[in-house]
Amino acid sequence: MTSLMQSATDRPPLYLSVLHEHVAGRGRVKIPGLYRNEQLREELEAYVLGLDDVRSVRASTLTGNLIIEYASQQELENYLRGIVRFLEAELGQPVLRRSEGIDRPGKTAKLKKPAAKAKKEISADEQGYQAQAQHFWHTLPHSRVLEILDSAEDGLPANAVSQRLARFGPNALVHYRNRSPLQMVLQQFASAPVAMLGVSAAISIATGGLADAAVIAVVVGINAVIGYFTEKSAEETISALGQLTPDTATVIRAGKTLEIPLHEVVIGDVLLLAPGAYIPADARLLNSNRLSIDESPLTGESLPVSKNFAFACQNETALADRLNMVYMGTMVTGGNGKAVVVSTGRYTEIGKIQELVGEARPPETPMQKQIDTMGMQLALFSSGVCALVFAVGLVRGRPLLEMLMSAISLAVAAVPEGLPAVATTTLALGIKDMQRHKVLIRQLPAVENLGSVQVICLDKTGTLTLNKMSAVAVHGLETVLQVRHGRFLQGEEAVDLYALNPAFKRMMEVLVLCNESKLAEHGQGLIGSPTENALMQLAMDAGEDVRDLRGRYPLLKTDYRAEDRPYMVTVHMAVDGDYLVAVKGSPLAMLDLCKWHETSDGLQPLSDETREKILVGNERLGADSLRVLGVAYRLMNELADDSAADLIWLGLVGMEDMMRPGMAELMQEFHDAGIATVMITGDQSATAYSVGRRLGLKGENEPLEMVDSVHLEKLNPQVLAGLVNTTSIFSRVSPAHKLRIVEALQLNGKVVAMTGDGINDGPALKAANVGVTLGDKGSDVARSIADVVLEEDDLSTMITAIRQGRTIYDNIRKSLHFLLSTNLSEIEVMLVSAMIGGAEILNPMQLLWINLITDIFPGLALALEPPEGNVLKRPPRDPNQPIVSPKDYAKLLRESSVISAGALGVYGYSLLRYGMGPKASTNAFMSLTLGQLLQAYSCRSEQTSVFNPQNRESNRYLDNAIGFSVLLQILAVTVPALRGLLRLAPVGPVDLLAILAGAGLPLVVNESAKISNKRNPVREDAA
Repeated sequence: MTSLMQSATDRPPLYLSVLHEHVAGRGRVKIPGLYRNEQLREELEAYVLGLDDVRSVRASTLTGNLIIEYASQQELENYLRGIVRFLEAELGQPVLRRSEGIDRPGKTAKLKKPAAKAKKEISADEQGYQAQAQHFWHTLPHSRVLEILDSAEDGLPANAVSQRLARFGPNALVHYRNRSPLQMVLQQFASAPVAMLGVSAAISIATGGLADAAVIAVVVGINAVIGYFTEKSAEETISALGQLTPDTATVIRAGKTLEIPLHEVVIGDVLLLAPGAYIPADARLLNSNRLSIDESPLTGESLPVSKNFAFACQNETALADRLNMVYMGTMVTGGNGKAVVVSTGRYTEIGKIQELVGEARPPETPMQKQIDTMGMQLALFSSGVCALVFAVGLVRGRPLLEMLMSAISLAVAAVPEGLPAVATTTLALGIKDMQRHKVLIRQLPAVENLGSVQVICLDKTGTLTLNKMSAVAVHGLETVLQVRHGRFLQGEEAVDLYALNPAFKRMMEVLVLCNESKLAEHGQGLIGSPTENALMQLAMDAGEDVRDLRGRYPLLKTDYRAEDRPYMVTVHMAVDGDYLVAVKGSPLAMLDLCKWHETSDGLQPLSDETREKILVGNERLGADSLRVLGVAYRLMNELADDSAADLIWLGLVGMEDMMRPGMAELMQEFHDAGIATVMITGDQSATAYSVGRRLGLKGENEPLEMVDSVHLEKLNPQVLAGLVNTTSIFSRVSPAHKLRIVEALQLNGKVVAMTGDGINDGPALKAANVGVTLGDKGSDVARSIADVVLEEDDLSTMITAIRQGRTIYDNIRKSLHFLLSTNLSEIEVMLVSAMIGGAEILNPMQLLWINLITDIFPGLALALEPPEGNVLKRPPRDPNQPIVSPKDYAKLLRESSVISAGALGVYGYSLLRYGMGPKASTNAFMSLTLGQLLQAYSCRSEQTSVFNPQNRESNRYLDNAIGFSVLLQILAVTVPALRGLLRLAPVGPVDLLAILAGAGLPLVVNESAKISNKRNPVREDAA
């Protein structure tokens, strides 16, 4: 094991980069070797803190950055020289500085005291990291890798395996720990509205209002039960991060091939790679034979990547371009090879992504922030009003105890008891509606957040596309055909392929014969690489019988693609004893080998004009970002070494990663809803641009702006934040890039949704306001992190979720509007009562009764309002806009004043007729209660009057709630026990007319204000 822990002196120099130095007294520096190196972090921080005038220092093993704050008269250069010398001593390598304008003259800062290197034992975990991460494995020859790892091509000896397993730990990712039931229960009570309800319940008990306190307790209990069981069910249905399949790996140990459990793979193990094999750890290739790897879960590449053990990489070579490496979580799609394990478990690239996931923090939802702010405002407002009423009452000569009871009752009246029940119930019903559409919501706030999404970041591979190649174009010299759903189209007309030209018959035969895909033993499936499967499916759609054709032309020889031979050649025995040579591959390379071309009139010489025509066809297909293959063949009397010569040209085939049905229409729906669409992909720029254009990512007649990840690396967060506002496509991105893009959008104040299905999407999914993944196609990582899981892999169901989210917010606003306007009317009535002196207009028990029958049921019913017709034809709301704006408070004051005026008018009429006493109080009580119930109808819409519904859907829940509340109110004045408890008097027919007028006229006045204002169909600041 000695060589395993040695420093690699043959590595290139390391580089220190200055990322930011424009703020006096502060700098951010990229430190080589710091990434995931806890020991270096501790020693570096201790060293820098020992320098003169250093105020603070923070080093991050996740980003590899060091932030240093120092006295403003110093210069960053003064510290860099000492840091460089420190790193060279620690890492045993030269460290060079790479930064603009940093080589300025300056004095090196002195140590306050001699820096003493910490003498502590390195833990086994730290040793494991150092052993696995200190080398740039992709930059070293495979022989040197074996030397460093103290391994060999015939594998590790048995005793070395057990030692390494004990030393470095099992090859397993760290499992996420789900929240405990107690944590989930406690989180249900951690909100301002629930806290307000608790205070209200305590006040109710203190004032003798046990019934009201009981109702409040039931509301809090419903809130907790719904939230707990919803989140508990989601936690149980989402798989954990570390559950990977399959659970075994094939390795060579002591010269023997073994199947071992995945978690027992150790560094230095030699992996055997074959088609279909799962890569159990990060490894450096030792040899490779036409090896191709599906790296889409890790890098986002839609096509398999050809690997070459002899490929030379530089330090800065991007992960997706390290062709001599294979990585945990990917899959072998073709060829074979061997590789030596260099990193296991949480030290692999997947492990690093998991670390990013652990560091990312999802933000609060806009509604959570707004309700918290409003809760504080209500608390301050109600406290002030209660103190005012109490003081005015005492000044007017009211008894102290009576005014204290009234003030406490007002405090209860000022708190909207129904709000938490409204919000929780509405969100829970939204989740239930999503489940009917096969959308799993993991947490209640995710529904509301979907409704406020302003930007949706779309992962291409597997989300917008099926991650499945499909042949979409066939070009013969005389005929150009499109292929859609297994049909060959000339223009828009379906045609018989073989009737057009007999050359197509031979072309389809070559695609079957020069192909390694196999028919599945059971069913119609194909086993092979995506490209080979697409070509085989094309031939089958044309009518070829694969088994019969291969039986008539048995395979004799195969020459695979190579660096100097960008085409595949197969030789077959023909029926008449001749030999058939089938060739497919790069059109340009094959065209040089062709001498003839086949037409409906037979073989014709391949003239320069014809060659030019073929080249034009190839360029046109390439311009559409299709993968283009040429097809040719040859018949020979006897075998020859140069079988791929004097070929007969047949045509071109264009292939693409299949788009999911309806994606272009879905993009238009997003745009109609005012949501910007951004595609983030690991694909090449040309492919990404073609897909973006077909999707219509930017809308009609708007240019697509695209950024390649090469440029992304060089941008600081502020510049990136400005760039993302106009960019629709990001190509060749890494997992860290996706996270940066999401965070840059959020830095601009955007509410961001991120869709993705791969391991590489994990960090961005968690950091986004809403993370969305696919059910069947999504990886374990993506499903364990996302807020929303589309169970049927149908991205179009997001529109349903967005519609529901917007409706939920609208309805919560309507309910809140109702609760605040009616509660404010009670405060106004009591304030007038205190000011005029004499007996109270409403006693504490009547206030509690009003809150009981008007706050809960009508408020809940308003939360069930059907969506308004324009909900998906308006832009998202500004997340910084408060749920109740200053303009709304003015409206609330006006509407509540009208309701209060109606009740006070009835009270004045009753004083004139009956004098001060129960009669006047009863009539005011009845008028105020019924006026508040009618206000619920006015709150159904902010634009449409109740007298002009414009074909708006009815709300039977509201009708039933109002009917039930009116029934309770009638019982209050007719049942002697209730009437006595509330200190009410009987109501006569004339009084009833006055009460109805006092309750109905405010509705007419408030609804008339909507009509007279001639408000726009959609408010600019509407929710």
